[in-house]
Amino acid sequence: MSIQIRNVTKTFGSFRALDDVSADIPTGELVALLGPSGSGKTTLLRLIAGLEDLDPGQGSIRYYEEDITGTPVRKRRVGFVFQHYALFRHMSVFENVAFGLKVLPRDKRPAKPQIKNRVHELLRLVQLDGLAGRFPSQLSGGQRQRVALARALAVEPRVLLLDEPFGALDAKVRAELRQWIRHLHEELRITSVFVTHDQDEAMEIADRVVVMSQGRIEQIGSPAEVYHTPKTAFVVNFLGQVNTFDGRANGRVIEFAGIRVDVADGRDRDGDVRVFVRPHEFELSRTANGTPGLTATILRIYAAGSVARLDLQLTDGRLITAHVPQDRFAALYASNGDRVFASPRRVHVF
Repeated sequence: MSIQIRNVTKTFGSFRALDDVSADIPTGELVALLGPSGSGKTTLLRLIAGLEDLDPGQGSIRYYEEDITGTPVRKRRVGFVFQHYALFRHMSVFENVAFGLKVLPRDKRPAKPQIKNRVHELLRLVQLDGLAGRFPSQLSGGQRQRVALARALAVEPRVLLLDEPFGALDAKVRAELRQWIRHLHEELRITSVFVTHDQDEAMEIADRVVVMSQGRIEQIGSPAEVYHTPKTAFVVNFLGQVNTFDGRANGRVIEFAGIRVDVADGRDRDGDVRVFVRPHEFELSRTANGTPGLTATILRIYAAGSVARLDLQLTDGRLITAHVPQDRFAALYASNGDRVFASPRRVHVF
């Protein structure tokens, strides 16, 4: 296990940024700290890096079984990539990447030819080998981010940490860099932790996702686990679009919006519940088909893309959204104003 976080609490004055947080970061994995603003994800990343100090007696952090709680950041062998790159504007690309090697203590500093070889090796790795002489102002945002990553890798860190690494880039460049950094990680296998509030980003490139809210961890798991089997109402509500209903539970039967459904998760419940249905978990039909279905009127159809998005209004006035694959939508022969039946194939109940 590369990083072990145990019972960490961090306060800033009267504000509790982290509240008894524990997590394991497995060796060689790319792990996302995912959550909204104020969830504590950046504070946790900075504590792992040593850029913030733990509150006295409030938990511990270990690297490879070594307690580094009081170890200064310069001795942790951490590579850190900031959201806004933090490149030295007066230095060339080569000098930026070489900087961490040149400031090592004399007994650990490589010789100049070794530094030169290492820098050019990294620039080839991040596909910038022809731009060594340029300055940051002469690069695109995506290129500057790759220079920042090469600089972080130059010192051969034990752990690579990235704070909102794609946040300052436009959507197209973000998508390209996400794929690139995933491929790079598969090649290097450095234990890496990155902070993001973008669910798609976390789901696309992370091996494991740590979902955070209000200074606590809501769930840790693979992207598939946290999306398909959310452990809390916050997780299901935060990860993608969802339709929400108030309901009533009796054993394994849930009643909401005028229908009754069986929940096949093996849990008995009783009393008021909150029911969540993702847009793609509705099956639409033009006629009642014998399964519990919400009667709805189509208000708007957005047919561009791989799925058709339908805004629906239930008989009680509630608005919901359904996503339908294009082939199934074509078979519906549906238009604005038509009545349909929306049967939930799956519900999440809390």
